[in-house]
Amino acid sequence: MLVTIVVPAYNAAATIAGCVCACTSQTHRETEVIVVDDGSSDDTASLAERIGAKVIRRDRGGPAAARNAGAKAASGEFVAFTDSDCVPHADWIEKLVAQFSPGVVGAGGTYGIANPASWLARMIHAEIIVRHDWLGDTVDYLGSFNVAYRRDAFLAVGGFDEDFKAASGEDNDLAYRLHDAGGVLRFTRDACVDHYHPEKLGRYLKAQMGHGFWRMKLLVLHGDRRTGDQYAGSGELFGLVAASLGLPVSAICAVLAAVGHTGGSPVLWTASIVLLAFCVLFHLALPLSIARRTGDLSALFFTLVLVARSMARTAGLARGVIHFLVLKRMGV
Repeated sequence: MLVTIVVPAYNAAATIAGCVCACTSQTHRETEVIVVDDGSSDDTASLAERIGAKVIRRDRGGPAAARNAGAKAASGEFVAFTDSDCVPHADWIEKLVAQFSPGVVGAGGTYGIANPASWLARMIHAEIIVRHDWLGDTVDYLGSFNVAYRRDAFLAVGGFDEDFKAASGEDNDLAYRLHDAGGVLRFTRDACVDHYHPEKLGRYLKAQMGHGFWRMKLLVLHGDRRTGDQYAGSGELFGLVAASLGLPVSAICAVLAAVGHTGGSPVLWTASIVLLAFCVLFHLALPLSIARRTGDLSALFFTLVLVARSMARTAGLARGVIHFLVLKRMGV
């Protein structure tokens, strides 16, 4: 059976060669590779063509629209997606295709790590592996970095929602729609793509702020999943609450106590310490799990990253509330 591999790419000259070479070297031989160049200003398209991919050039529209363009041009019965900064293992497609039985419309896999020298990348990767270990064989969410869908089922629900302009939430939305329509989604740890995880904290937190923003759109579309899916669970929601209440309120309490509100100082100081401890302890659970799994005690410092990440996501979510719940409804 023919599988079309679609790779959306924007200014990906640094990584596209490794991605395409891996896609064209699959043990499942019946494949075609389509790279959708999403308005790049570098050599992404020409590099992909030289290595053997079919390239579709289009104006910048975001990864959701780029994937849809690739799926519409696909010849395969199945359409698989990965990202331009991923390097699929040689048996990636073989392992995904093996998951399809009657009723199964989608199958996804897990991450390897392409840049293990970076501490931040290792921590982000370790968190993903912990979360993937929570998943069963049948799920309600599959990530677009490592997924294959029956092309007819994909097109029947309209593909990715192109209103998602960034790589955030569009894969959740598609998986939810297919799942809610009665399709079965399967997850396997055997299908793996290595990924270049973020190495710089500032860039990572900026991306997480974007995730918070697009999460609000996802909540507008799928309010019944406001407490999360099988991957994120309710922990993401409680993490936002812990950070958005714990840190600011504890800081306010500490300031009020310090400037001389003597009558309430013991209460305020106590409240400040309790809220701060709640925020930190809540985010400590995952680093403890990572430390136990890897034996790397430096994972405990990842707690601070998680607190900062929750604050960034909260800021993005607040922006999303204004954009999607206020301005959109006002027609602005």
